[in-house]
Amino acid sequence: MRGKGWIYLSGTLLFLLVCAAVLVSFGSNQFTAFVDVNLVPMTGEKVLPGQTVLVRGYEIVQIGPVDEVRVPLNARVIDGSGKYLLPGLADMHMHTRQDWDDQALWPVSPLALYLANGVTTVRDLGPTGSEITYPLQWRDEIDAGTRIGPQILASGKILFSSPLKDPAGLVRENYELGFDFLKVYSYVSGPDYGCAMKEAQDLGMYVVGHIPFAIGLESTLAGGMDEIAHVEELIYEFFNFDRHQQLSPEEWIPVIIKSVLEENDFKAETFLTDFIEKNGPAMDGISAQLLAADAPVSTTMVVDEVVVLKNFQQEEFAARSENIYFKEGYMDGYLQGDEKHLNQCRGVEEVCAAKAAIDLWILQELHEAGVILVLGTDAGTGGMGIVPGFSVHDELDILLENGFTPYEALETATVNAALVADRMVVEGDFGTVVVGNRADLLLVEGNPLEDIATLRDPLGVMADGRWYPRSVLRELIAIK
Repeated sequence: MRGKGWIYLSGTLLFLLVCAAVLVSFGSNQFTAFVDVNLVPMTGEKVLPGQTVLVRGYEIVQIGPVDEVRVPLNARVIDGSGKYLLPGLADMHMHTRQDWDDQALWPVSPLALYLANGVTTVRDLGPTGSEITYPLQWRDEIDAGTRIGPQILASGKILFSSPLKDPAGLVRENYELGFDFLKVYSYVSGPDYGCAMKEAQDLGMYVVGHIPFAIGLESTLAGGMDEIAHVEELIYEFFNFDRHQQLSPEEWIPVIIKSVLEENDFKAETFLTDFIEKNGPAMDGISAQLLAADAPVSTTMVVDEVVVLKNFQQEEFAARSENIYFKEGYMDGYLQGDEKHLNQCRGVEEVCAAKAAIDLWILQELHEAGVILVLGTDAGTGGMGIVPGFSVHDELDILLENGFTPYEALETATVNAALVADRMVVEGDFGTVVVGNRADLLLVEGNPLEDIATLRDPLGVMADGRWYPRSVLRELIAIK
């Protein structure tokens, strides 16, 4: 089972003392009882009042009315009167960086930022570092109890662009190294994709990816891709370009841009209405294909949100309180106009704004059609203006603003995340508060099914059986 430990070696005595205080009472037989809580189990849209949830070690062992559950004498008791208990959250599309341990670059480890925001599982869709296996080492350190952080589900070497010398060999390498799934990118050719997917299927390896430009959605799903990595990947299905080409990444981009600009007048006042009217039937077809393949889609809508903020609402973007956690130098670059999304959108700002609007429409249509959606934010790279942990709450807000109920939004970060983990042949024993699941729990002041904003300031987080009260969470992310 993943995630049996939570000590992160921060290099500061105070941090270690805080961690020691949290862990001193923990043991494989230690009981923790959340007494008289309002339970939001995420097994349905309901709240169960007056419940006691009993945890032993890292596992939920009993749940029931407060007057029916006997609390062991040696148990740590957490008074939940008037409070709400629900599963920990998951960010199922993020990226780690090997330099997260460098305090000169990162004022606080993003692993701590996730924990403080109630995120107890993350899925890494492409690590960045000189040693590609470092997420596996971090995962093992969390298992062993020598690092603080959420459960890590990890991919390894991305199948990025063709020609790939040995597609099947690359898949086997990822598998043999112990990565949990495979990531495919936009620039893989049809033959390379087919070869890689056959090997992945033979090994039983789950595949998440972009939709390769050379083949499109239909062939991507037919080839066996299990999950689409972004809602925004589907936008390319509405544009006509020659897919029967063997191009480098640098060559593909101009082809796509030319097609997009030739087919659309982004400056027209009725652009979005016209686009939706024209492409409604195609969208229905996209949803039908995803449903037939039972293929989930990761949301990552916060990317569009920050692109719009950075290009059109600079003061609002610069004023966000969580910006203090940016990687060293990011904000200086942004204020000087030298930043990834500023550079990409320069001179075509209206196209970036239109793309964001189209992506929201796609999200709404997928939701209405019943496509499985899993919450992801694309956070962690350090160069996008997206703050790990905080971005999960921003993503939830976007879902609420686009037709999701609070329960449906929470499903993407709990129930659906666990469903995908199960499909990855990783134990999906999280996402619901039921006996036998891992004790990943979030205690909050208010009812999240009425006001999801209560999740932004948890009273405490239990991560695989280890309890972090609000005071400790705040200490973990305090900038020294």
